[in-house]
Amino acid sequence: MTPSIVAGYDGSPASETAVWWAAAEAERRHANLRVTYAVPLPLSNAPLGIPSIPLPTDLLRDAAEHLVAELAQRIRGTHPQLSVDAVVTFAGAAQALLREATSAVLVVVGSRGLGAFRDLAMGSVSAHVATHATCPVVVVPPQWQTGRRTGEIVVGVDGSKCSLEAIEFAFERAQARQATLTAVMAWHDPVSTGPKDPLLYIYDVDALEEESAALLAESIAGHRDKFPDVLVREELVRGIARDVLIAAGKAAELLVVGSRGRGAFRGLLLGSTSRALVHHPPCPVAVVR
Repeated sequence: MTPSIVAGYDGSPASETAVWWAAAEAERRHANLRVTYAVPLPLSNAPLGIPSIPLPTDLLRDAAEHLVAELAQRIRGTHPQLSVDAVVTFAGAAQALLREATSAVLVVVGSRGLGAFRDLAMGSVSAHVATHATCPVVVVPPQWQTGRRTGEIVVGVDGSKCSLEAIEFAFERAQARQATLTAVMAWHDPVSTGPKDPLLYIYDVDALEEESAALLAESIAGHRDKFPDVLVREELVRGIARDVLIAAGKAAELLVVGSRGRGAFRGLLLGSTSRALVHHPPCPVAVVR
């Protein structure tokens, strides 16, 4: 079967930017594109505690289908070889995209969308999808220029299982795009838990740096052999992972991270670093698990 890439669309310019990024990626992968528009089921206001009644949905569906069909037609005009499906469903945005993700190889969403509280409203959708989707999720910043090439893909490395999955994904995309891959690992001093913490006296900064460098090299060694045509650079940077990766991503065309790393609490499906990047992506950010 031909693989499918799902792109979330809500009529906003930011979500359209994400759809165009998804279209270019689908063409590159020889995949189908499914543009998904989720329409929340509207309810009438009911006084005195009377249950709300769903409003007629025909007009909403017609308007949504027209909007998605018009965008799909423009995409076909630019990518004539691409198969584009337009999907309209009555559901919450995250719910609809997660349902579509079960049969997709990738889900693409914008980091912001419609609503009075854009950063909060759409940010919660992108974070929710990145947390629970069964496939990788790419979050595209609103001002990203479709087709922009920097020739570099950045992947965050921390030695975790999710990090290894992210490295595999990053090598595949670097090979497909003929881009340089920069593997970035952030390291910092141990965090003291109090004035009597023995870490204050026993840790060796030079040893920590050497251990981090060895872990970085070990994490990508096997992938170098598997993807011999990909030019790889290793960067070990002292700092907080979130800040280091945001800085590295400003010069990249794609930033790849695992959904959670070694420092994430076990109960969290999306780590603090990946969550920060989803909400403030310096470039398209792929979250892989």
